Amino acid sequence: MKNMLWFLKKHGNKSFEEMPFCEADALIMSEVCYLALELFAKDKNDEIMLKDILNPINAKKLAYGCTTRPRAEKMCIYWPKTTRYDKVYFKYYRSIIDNDLEEQFFAVTFFIEDLVYVVYRGTDLTLSGWIENLNMMYMDVVPSQIDAVNYLNELYSLYKCDMIVGGHSKGGNLAVYAAVHVDKEVRDHITKIYDFDGPGVLDKSFFKRPSFKEIEGRISAMSSTMSVVAMLLYNVKNIEFLKTSGFTVLQHDPFNWHIKEDGTFVRVKRNSISSRYLAKAVDNFFETTDIDERERYANILTYVVREKPDSSLLDIKHHPFGYIKKARERKKLLADEDRHFYKSFSKHITGSFKVVLKIELRERKRLRKALRKHFLPEKI
Repeated sequence: MKNMLWFLKKHGNKSFEEMPFCEADALIMSEVCYLALELFAKDKNDEIMLKDILNPINAKKLAYGCTTRPRAEKMCIYWPKTTRYDKVYFKYYRSIIDNDLEEQFFAVTFFIEDLVYVVYRGTDLTLSGWIENLNMMYMDVVPSQIDAVNYLNELYSLYKCDMIVGGHSKGGNLAVYAAVHVDKEVRDHITKIYDFDGPGVLDKSFFKRPSFKEIEGRISAMSSTMSVVAMLLYNVKNIEFLKTSGFTVLQHDPFNWHIKEDGTFVRVKRNSISSRYLAKAVDNFFETTDIDERERYANILTYVVREKPDSSLLDIKHHPFGYIKKARERKKLLADEDRHFYKSFSKHITGSFKVVLKIELRERKRLRKALRKHFLPEKI
C-alpha cells in the first residue's frame, strides 16, 4: 500500500527543491508530533534535529505512547535512511496533562527549510485526553483549545512570519480552532491549515464568524471514506474524502491513507453510506438532548471509567479484566438516580442511531419501489 512508510522509502531522498513540501509531508509531520519528542529536549525551547533522535535505537521509546505504535516504530526505523528531512528541526514543544482540568495538550513547531509548520498532537493514550474529547459534547470550549490559541499567538510574537498550522484527529480540531481565534495579525500570516480527520465543534455559529470566513479557503480538511471522527459534532462543509484501508475507525489511522506518486492523497467522490448515516445519527442525538443531560452523562461516565487521576489506556490494555471489574464496581456505587439516568441516557444514544437507521431503510425501500415501477415492464 502506498502510505506514509511507502513515501519515506520512495521519496525520502528527494530534496524539497526536487519535490516541494506536499500533503504527505504535512501528514508525516503530524504523525511525528505523536512521538515522545519531549524526552529528548532538556528545555522546552531547545532546538532538536529530527535526524538526531529518530532512529532504530530510540524507536520503541519514541512510539511507546502512540496509538499507532507498531508502524510509528517503523517510521523511526526508516527515518535514518532518508535525507529529505535532514535539516528539519523542532522547537517550542509545549506539553500539558492536567487531570483536574481533564486536559491533554501538546504542540510543537517544525522548521522545514523556509517553512514554519505548527502541529498539534491528537488524543494520546492518557485517559484525560479521551475524557476531554467526551467533554466536547457539552462544552463550547475545552482547555486544550485555549492553549492552542495561546501557543500560536506566542509563537508568532517570536518570529513574525508566515506559517502552516495542522494536526491529526483532535490536533486538526485545535488547528482550525486556533486559526479562528488568534489575533488578526497572526491569522493573516497563516498560509495553510491541515485538518486531518479532526472532529467538529459544538457551536454551530462557529462557522458564521467573520474570522472563520477569513481562513475558510485556507483550510484543507480531509477524512476517510468511512469517516467516523470527522462526523462528530458540527464540522466544516468542504471536507475531502480520501481512499483509505481498514474498516470504520481503523481508517482514522493515518498510516492507512493512500498517497499518490506526487505526494498528494487519493481522493474519492464522497464518504460511504455508513458514514453519512453516522453523521445524521449524531445530528439526531444533539437535537434530542440538552447540554445539562450530556454534561451529567459525561461526568458519570468519567467516574465509572477512571480508576485513578492519571489513568491511561495502557492500564486497560495491560489489565483488561481487572479494569472492567473495578469499573463495574464503581458503577454499582452510583446513587440510584444517577444509575437510572446513566442507563436511560445510554439507551437514548443507541436509540438516536436506530431512529435514523429506520428512516434510512424506509427511504431506501421507497426508492427501490419507485425504480422498479419506472424501469420494469408492466405485466401483460
